[in-house]
Amino acid sequence: MNNWLEALSGASAADPECFRPVIYRPSDPIDRAKLEDLLRHNRCITRHDQLHAQLRELVKALQPAVKWDHAMLDEAAMAHLNGQDLSLYGAWVHYPWSNRLVHVLDELEFAMVRTDRNRNKITREEQAVLNTKRVGVIGLSVDQSVSLALAMERSFGELRIADFDTLDLSNLNRIRSGVHHLGVNKVVNTAREIAEMDPYLKVTAFTEGITDSNLEAFLTEGGKLDLLIEECDSVAVKIKARLAAKAHRIPVVMDTSDRGLIDVERFDLEPERPILHGLVNHLDLNLAAKARTNEEKLPFVVPIIGLDTMSTRMKASMLEIESTVGTWPQLASSVVLGGALVAEIHRRIALGQFSSSGRWYVDPEDLISDTFSPEARAAVTETSTPLNCSTMRAIASRLQFTAAPREITSVEAQAMVEAAIMAPSAGNLQPWRFLLSDGRLLAFHDGSLGDSALDAGRLIPSIDMGTALENIRLRAASLGFGIEVQPYPIAGVNSLVASIVATNTATTPDPLADCIPLRCTNRRKGDARSMDPGALAELRVAANAVMGCDAHLITDRDALMRMAEVIGEAERIRVLNPIGHYELFEKEMRWSDAELNANHDGLDMPSMELKLTEEVGFRVARDRKAMDLLADWDGARGFMKMTRDNFRSASGLVLVSAAGSNSADLLNAGRAVQRVWLRATAMGLAAHPCSAPLARASCAIWWWPWI
Repeated sequence: MNNWLEALSGASAADPECFRPVIYRPSDPIDRAKLEDLLRHNRCITRHDQLHAQLRELVKALQPAVKWDHAMLDEAAMAHLNGQDLSLYGAWVHYPWSNRLVHVLDELEFAMVRTDRNRNKITREEQAVLNTKRVGVIGLSVDQSVSLALAMERSFGELRIADFDTLDLSNLNRIRSGVHHLGVNKVVNTAREIAEMDPYLKVTAFTEGITDSNLEAFLTEGGKLDLLIEECDSVAVKIKARLAAKAHRIPVVMDTSDRGLIDVERFDLEPERPILHGLVNHLDLNLAAKARTNEEKLPFVVPIIGLDTMSTRMKASMLEIESTVGTWPQLASSVVLGGALVAEIHRRIALGQFSSSGRWYVDPEDLISDTFSPEARAAVTETSTPLNCSTMRAIASRLQFTAAPREITSVEAQAMVEAAIMAPSAGNLQPWRFLLSDGRLLAFHDGSLGDSALDAGRLIPSIDMGTALENIRLRAASLGFGIEVQPYPIAGVNSLVASIVATNTATTPDPLADCIPLRCTNRRKGDARSMDPGALAELRVAANAVMGCDAHLITDRDALMRMAEVIGEAERIRVLNPIGHYELFEKEMRWSDAELNANHDGLDMPSMELKLTEEVGFRVARDRKAMDLLADWDGARGFMKMTRDNFRSASGLVLVSAAGSNSADLLNAGRAVQRVWLRATAMGLAAHPCSAPLARASCAIWWWPWI
């Protein structure tokens, strides 16, 4: 072995569990003998002696009205010794983990000098009250700053701290420590910091964290806590600790290190107050202890943190977790701010100066704003006017047709329209409008619902209207007559999509008509089983029934995943684009039952079949400012992951093509899409349309027998 490696292996290592300093008072013969023994056997110890300077400060603290000069202070400091040898005065403190020996004043004088600059934001009488308080702190990734702030103000008589975790390099972005403490328990690390600041403070360590077996001891052993400060990651501990604190009437304070949120629950004054302000009352709290995955934890986490009140950067970062970042971000500035705010609230509670429960935000971005900040990105608003009956009648009056072979009756028209409105449309916005005029059924497209600035060629509106026209054709055949469809009968008027007349030709009903009310989007995951070649052939036959249309079937797994990457990237671009974001999150999504019931259109959360983590992501992504940040960061790849997951579970992908790209061809493509979907429904296959911006005329197919 190399000499340097041998030397390295022989170097001593500090005790990773030691955090209590050893105090020697040399005026006591027994302590002096122990100190001599320490110095005799520990030749590597380092000594730090600034007692004379401390005595000078003590003299000034005892007589603040005197105008001291240096000579007077030196003389008064020596007089304070009253003839005692300087080396024997006060205490010598040994810190075993760093092998330092420090000379300090004894406790009463030390505390007087160390808190002298607190006056009179904290009076001596108030300081004495604070020195009787017992404070508990759970979780030291954030609460190390809280603990140090409390210690610096000397605002407790005992501090109980609990955390099972050890210090990692990534923790040093917010935890005040050095690299020589890596691998040390966070409780030990914090206790050492406090001891090096004030060796006389009492710190009780729970290095195993909070468990069912020690929670009661943490709250009550040696005297009941006067305040519990909770900052742990465990949902179960958050809830259990509050329930126990409530039972003992101990107030609880929490800081989330985002937007300066301070949460206060005064169980001491309001013993019947629901924990967490009632935000989790609707949940089975017993399930919190069983929560292991994000999916299981989120029902508790979401109401606790409040999605609508998170900072924009936290929302944007949340969407990147397990994509470009590993976990929730935390900044030292926010953590230190939280430490200061919690220390402030503790002091006011302890001194009877604050009695409220609630949530408060001390958000620097709100409080200190840039007068010359750049303008916000422009909002996207609707420009199209909704289509009304008067407009449709005015357009209909311009039609110049010969008489129809026979008139469509109002009863027949109603049946055809009922079928049409069960067709699929982008975002389920149902942009169609119908007018029965002179025995003709006129199909209109409402541009305020179906048009998009991202779709200059009107691909999506044409396909949407084509699906509705196919349902009309199928329902007419069920009623025993055929129809003739003239697309876009008035040049330059895109809102009038088709004029539909009935023929006298008897028509055989198409079995696909029976599937119109059964067809739906099924977003549940499949099991990627192989499809029957016969089923694939039938889907193609369904598309071929429309002139010029075909179905292209992809079942190869590698090809499917390549398509997933392309479609997923298109979906990511869509949600980052301001127009695409507006159309999905504001125009298409329905965020409440009231919104859904207003027009019975759009996409509601239950129909999206999302996992809770995905639903939370969607709700967070609604914030345009957060998505603007992700656009700047080239992020939002979580949306690609959702697409990849869908494709992994799919049995195949169907791409529908038309003979050309003019308006009539696109209507035919929509008809073919609807026929393929209805045929899949008839065969018990589940279908899920793919990316809106890239491939509206495509759908992923699962084997999914209807139950």
